[in-house]
Parts: sequence; structure tokens; C-alpha cells
Amino acid sequence: MLLPIHSIIPDPDQPRKLPRKGRSANTSDDLRTLELHQQLIVRSNPERAENPDAAAYVIVVGERLWMAARRVGMTDLDGQLRIDIEEQEVRELQLGESYHHEKIPAMQLGRAFLEYREEHSVTQQELARRTSITPGTIHHYESLIRNLDPELGKKVDSGELTFKEARSIADIDDYARQREIAGPFVSGQLSSVYVERIVGRAKKSPTKSIEDLLDEVVNGAKPAPEPEPAPLPRAPEPVIHQRKDLEGMLLQLAGQLDSLPLQTIPEYRRLKLISTLRILDSRVQLALHHLSRAQIPGAGMPPVLVGTASRR
Repeated sequence: MLLPIHSIIPDPDQPRKLPRKGRSANTSDDLRTLELHQQLIVRSNPERAENPDAAAYVIVVGERLWMAARRVGMTDLDGQLRIDIEEQEVRELQLGESYHHEKIPAMQLGRAFLEYREEHSVTQQELARRTSITPGTIHHYESLIRNLDPELGKKVDSGELTFKEARSIADIDDYARQREIAGPFVSGQLSSVYVERIVGRAKKSPTKSIEDLLDEVVNGAKPAPEPEPAPLPRAPEPVIHQRKDLEGMLLQLAGQLDSLPLQTIPEYRRLKLISTLRILDSRVQLALHHLSRAQIPGAGMPPVLVGTASRR
């Protein structure tokens, strides 16, 4: 339907703000906007019920189209009137328009995503479904609000720092380190193509100077070897059991063996026990043999030494 341009006003609660005063610096931009036939959706102005002189319609989406039409002198504009549109759907349409059709500062858009999700208690995935924006994109914009140094956030909105650069730098936890890494990009010394590699190196070497990082990434300098970690303290050697401890263990084992006839032992376990006891029996016989020979002078010595020991 054709709507009189003078009867339409922008939404004062629109999450993104566009300059609304003054003429366009380039009229061709306005003509291009009109040629693209961007959609204009409006709703009835609730203030008109109390104030008959108020504008009849409030823009839901298409504010840039409305602004372009006014600047080139149009009096009417084709649009769609939504009568019973819910406030939540209005915000979803405006968020989708802001991302897909408008050049909105990244920090402003990130705040709009967060505010919408907090107000309506929806996940990033649900917001993505309603706005046709990928969940990963929403996450990146919101991470700027949560993790990026506010001073760098201002540079993102002013265009001194690109969204790609800010998104990577936000992975660094320390604000001071973020500002240090952002410096060469803000000054124009470095291109965005280096940001991910520099941030990756900075995360691996948090104490390395920005000059060394730049030298490694841009000039291909060989990284200085990292200091070797201090050796871990060795665990204390186990203390050999005293003789009385060994005797106690053997007596305890003997008691357990005495109780075997009183137990009901499954067949599979009985066979294992037989094998284990045979091994134990062989070790016991060897130990008895060794202890018995230890009581005989010269027992266990080589033959040459036995004679020598007996002559002494």
C-alpha cells in the first residue's frame, strides 16, 4: 500500500541509530537504496490514540529506505502495514535488518543482541533461527561486549579497529595485553591478515613482547627457545619393610590361607588360586632354602672361597 511519507516516523526504540538530519553526502546512494526496493514495514502509532496530531505509522524495518525517499523529495512510499505485530517480533525484524542491510557499528550490534536475549530469555541458537543470522556470528558480536577492552570497543565503532581484528584480540584475557596487540593495527602499521597469527603466538607466549611477536610473524624471525621447565621433584624412594613387618605380613597371609577351606570359591577363581598358590609355594621353598643355607658357614660361596673360609 502507498503510505504518505509525512505520516511515518522512525521507531524511537530501534536498537541501532542512524543519522536522521541533513542531506545525504551522495544522492546516488539514496537512488541506489530506492532502486534496490528494500522492504518497508510499519505499524500503527500507539500515541495517535491520545494525540490525533501524531504520525499515523511507526517504522518497523526500512528506515534507510524512508530516509532516502525523503531526501530525494518523494511524497509517498510503498510499504506493508502490520496491525497485530508483537513487540518481540518487531525487535527480531529490526535486528535482522541491522545485520543484513545496515552498516551498524559492531559494538552497537553486539549490545543489541545481548539486550534482546536477556530481555526475552532466548539462546543464541534461537535468536539465530528468528533472525537468519548464524549462531557463530551472534557469538562473535556478543564476545566483543563481554571480553574486549571498552577502550578498544570505541575504536571498533569509530572504524580504527576492524571487526575481524577485534574479534581475534578479544580472545586475549588481559586488557593491557589487548591494547598492546591492537596498537599496530590501530596505527595502520599492520594489516588484518596478521591478527590471528599474532594473537595465537601471544596466547602461547603471554610474556613475549609485541616487538618480538611482530618480528616472528611478519619478518619470519625464528622464535627464541622457551626456557625449560624446572624439573619436578622426585618421589621419595619407598622404604624397605623391616623384618618385623615382613613377619607380620607372612602371618597375616597364613591366616588367610587357613580360612580357605571355610570359603565357597567359584570354579574360575579356584583355578586361579591354585596357580597363584603354586607360584607362592615355589617362592616359599626358595626363601626357606636361602634362609637355611645362611646358617651354614660358607654356604652359598663359590668353591674357591669355601675352602679359604674353613681354613680361617
